[in-house]
Amino acid sequence: MATEDARYRQSSQYELWSFSPAQLAALREKTNSAARSRIAERLSSHPAPSSNGFSVSTSSANTPDPDGTSTPALPEFLTPAEEGLVVTFYTSELLRAGDHADMSDEIKATAAAFLRRFYVTNSIMTYPPPQMLIVALFFGCKAEGSFPSITEFGETFGKENPEEILAGEFLLCQGLRFALDVKHPFRALRGAVMELGTLPDIEATRIAAAERRARDILRFSPLITDAYFHYTPSQIMLAALSLADRGLAERLIQQTFHYVPPQPDGGADDTALLDAAAATTTTTTTTTTTTTTTTTRHTPRSGGSSQEDRAAIIGSHIRDKVLGTVEACRDMLSKELPERRGHWTNKAVIKAQIQPIRKKLNKCRDPERWNLVELQRARREQASRKADSEDDEPEANEGPTGRGGGIPGAGADGDVFGGGGGGGPGKRRTVVEKKGLDDPFGPAL
Repeated sequence: MATEDARYRQSSQYELWSFSPAQLAALREKTNSAARSRIAERLSSHPAPSSNGFSVSTSSANTPDPDGTSTPALPEFLTPAEEGLVVTFYTSELLRAGDHADMSDEIKATAAAFLRRFYVTNSIMTYPPPQMLIVALFFGCKAEGSFPSITEFGETFGKENPEEILAGEFLLCQGLRFALDVKHPFRALRGAVMELGTLPDIEATRIAAAERRARDILRFSPLITDAYFHYTPSQIMLAALSLADRGLAERLIQQTFHYVPPQPDGGADDTALLDAAAATTTTTTTTTTTTTTTTTRHTPRSGGSSQEDRAAIIGSHIRDKVLGTVEACRDMLSKELPERRGHWTNKAVIKAQIQPIRKKLNKCRDPERWNLVELQRARREQASRKADSEDDEPEANEGPTGRGGGIPGAGADGDVFGGGGGGGPGKRRTVVEKKGLDDPFGPAL
């Protein structure tokens, strides 16, 4: 039976949505740069007409052309740092909206993870965060096994037209690469509390107080930061528990990672005792999952290889590594403690930090992607025309990549799975092109 570590490493959260800080920053920079290039091209080809028939810019500067028209001057685009600030603000708004609708902690946390994941590979200059916020909440409900009526859900947030929510749902799935499983630290906290409850020298009232504080932290701090991208759920849990009661978190880690290899002259009795000690800590190691590579529970009960396996899983050197990782996560969470909820709703803060970015965003947003309802309608019409064309001329669109070689204009958004369909004329199959394997997220939306 695989350990919790081994199972977590097979999850989409680890494989697709775990990054080092440098990797995450580089990916966001790439997303911002790609959005600026696409939007600049679209703004240049979609100048706003003026009353005299000439084109006018989105800014006050115009460069005359020889034919008498004016070339639009591009607006100032958002930087990756400004995008990150706006995403954090709207994540806070999402959590407030979830509280307003009395949603569970798991639904709010899943929706927040969806929103932050979406804007790793998509720019807020391309798709509007106020609309995607509601879409993330609606889809988060379904991902966590709750299926509200779209009409009632829309009325809760003042959306009379369900299309305003449904139009962004498939976009969100594409942005998530259809990886809808989000693993949270709430269950890990329950396991840690149960483990601490078995220790006779710790008062129950202390454990209960630490649990309340840690749960309050988990409801806000990791969701508003990048903790989910950098740390495992159990590491986040230990960091929150450390903020609530550092002594309990360190005691839990010490209790788990305590194995010391026996001396060469140790007898059979020593080995038997160590086997028993390792067996008692098997449950604890699965509760406090770390980034270390672990083995299966069914390991040999004697011999040098068994001792080496135990040392690799619960040795003192692993304990030091875990403590360092938890401390780094603790520092990240401490920057956005639950007490800062009021910071993101403070009118002075919004006026000083958010409103200037909103003004820039109004000038540099994507003219073809900002209205989600119109975007969905245009894509449906495009697909319908393509289907009609295939019905009229069934052989016309067949090429080297199979039937349906490409919808005109679809290349601007790319294909989430790569290139065109494969197989014979009777099959409509989508396969990943070889070049698409270079990027686990596929081409740009």
